[in-house]
Formats: sequence, structure tokens, C-alpha cells
Amino acid sequence: MVRKNILKKQKVVEELAEMLSNGKTIAVASIELVPANLMQKIRRELSGQAKIKVVKNRLLFRALDKVKDKVENVGELEKYVAGQTAIIVTDMDPFRLFRKLKEMKEYAPVKAGQVAPVDIIVPKGVTPVPAPMIAEIKAAGIPSKVSKGFVEVTEDYVAVKAGEVVSANIASVLAKLDVRPVELMVRINAAWNEGMIFPRDVLDVSVEKVLEDIRTAAAHALNLAVNTAYPTKESIKILLAKAGMEAKNLSVNTGYVTRETAPQILAKARAQALALASRLPPDALDESTKALVESAAKVDTSSTTQDEKSTDEEEEDKKSEEDAATGLASLFG
Repeated sequence: MVRKNILKKQKVVEELAEMLSNGKTIAVASIELVPANLMQKIRRELSGQAKIKVVKNRLLFRALDKVKDKVENVGELEKYVAGQTAIIVTDMDPFRLFRKLKEMKEYAPVKAGQVAPVDIIVPKGVTPVPAPMIAEIKAAGIPSKVSKGFVEVTEDYVAVKAGEVVSANIASVLAKLDVRPVELMVRINAAWNEGMIFPRDVLDVSVEKVLEDIRTAAAHALNLAVNTAYPTKESIKILLAKAGMEAKNLSVNTGYVTRETAPQILAKARAQALALASRLPPDALDESTKALVESAAKVDTSSTTQDEKSTDEEEEDKKSEEDAATGLASLFG
């Protein structure tokens, strides 16, 4: 009988070693509190994608020791083996595996004597509990009232704080209120992938946050490439547009005539010439130049008059408002 047990354990170790030697991703997971029906559901969902084996920790240690010289860094998984353990071997990357398992989690009522994993909150709102049971709900300290034949919780209420032991009375009331604070899920403690170890806190990331971080990093990289004139497929169009604009500005400011800058340079020269001519005595100008100067002066005067008119209108509006306010004040004493 003893020999039979030894052979059985050896066989398990050999099977585990085989699994550990051939997996792209190897995860050590805790299955504490996971009920059999949820475990079966997870196996069905991952069928063909992953192998899940519930193991005794001692046998897992032996299997890891057996393959640690063949599989780079896999021995580091020993640090993450604790409690009830399952080994998951898959070709999926560890992040995807973690996400899949998290999506399959369920919630259960807390039991008497359990330590609250988080603050257990009874949410505000109408409950499925019939009105005659309100005395029991109130006895648990939960603010409530009767509403259309049912108990209504009048405000969010922390029934048990994280770390506190749940009493039998509170557990019973929470179950009747259908408050399910206990997460039931296969929790990956750590995963091995191609020689690297990924602990749970690394795997438990938001996809949205990762995408946002990537977008931010890409924007910063593009800015850096543009500001340092580093050409890439993404930055080259911006760099060429920037270079074209800077070249055009340089050409205009230095008076270097090109097909693109000639109109601006001529317009600038004309404006400067008219400004200079306007400072000369009228008898120093020929008739055509004098006409151009006068025309330019009229344009300037028109612009100035328009600005002054706008200012006057604003002042008149303000004065009208003040007069109206004064009139109202006199009416009401």
C-alpha cells in the first residue's frame, strides 16, 4: 500500500514536470474558497486553451526542482506557492490568462466567522426583503424603512469593516439582502513566461490604462522626434512642414526672393516704402507716390476710426446701463 502511494506520487511529479517543461506560460494560482462548480466552469471555458491541475504543494516543489535546470528561472515560482494551489499551463501570454480568469470571477455571501476581505457595504436602495423583516434589518444597525411592501436601505452603510470578523447575525442579514462581497476566483499568484516571472500585481493591470499610457508615450516620442529633428515615418511629414515654414520665414526676413516668397517680400517692401514716404515732405514726392501714401493713410484712418467707434459704442452702452440703473434706483427710493 505504501509503495503504491509512493508510485502514485512519483507519477504525479512526473506529470507535473512534463507540464512545466512544455508550457509557454506557467501560472501558480490560489484556489482558496473556489467552489467545485466554478472550477468546472473555468475548466470548460479554458478547454483547449489551458491545462489546469490542482496539486499538493509538496509535489509541486519536487516537480519544480526536477525541471529548474532545464527551464530557465522556473524555480522562482516556488516563492509564490501557498495554500490550495493549482498549476495552469497555456500558450496564452500571462496577461491574457489573468484577464480571462478575472472575467470569470463570481461573488458569494460572506459566512459567519469569516474575516471581511474589504469594507462590506450595504448599498442604498429598495431590497428584495419583505417589509415584515425590517426589525431584523434595523437590529443589525442598517438604516432602513418600509417602501411599497419591501425594506429600503436609506443610505449606503458599512456593515463590516475590512479585517473585522463577520458575526452570525450580520452574515444572516447580508445574505437576505443579497449582499455578496466575497470574490470567488482562481487567483494567479505569479506566472512564468519565457524565463520571466510576473507577480500578480504586475499582471493585474487595466487594459484601458495600458492603452492610455502607450498613447501618451507615443505622443511624447513624436514631440521629441520633432523637436530634435529626428526623422521617422511618423515625424517626417511634420518635420518637412516645419522646415518649409522656417525656410519661408527666413527667406522673407532676409529678403531672399523665391517663387514662394516673392509676393510677401514685395508686399513687405511696399509697406516699408510707403511708411518711409509718409515721413517725407509732400513736395518731395511725385504725384503717384503721394496718391499711394494718401490711400494708405486713409486705410489706417479708417481702421483707427472703426476702433474708436467700437470703443465709443461700448462706452455709450455702459453709460445707458448706468442711467437705467440710476432710474430704477430712483423709482424704488
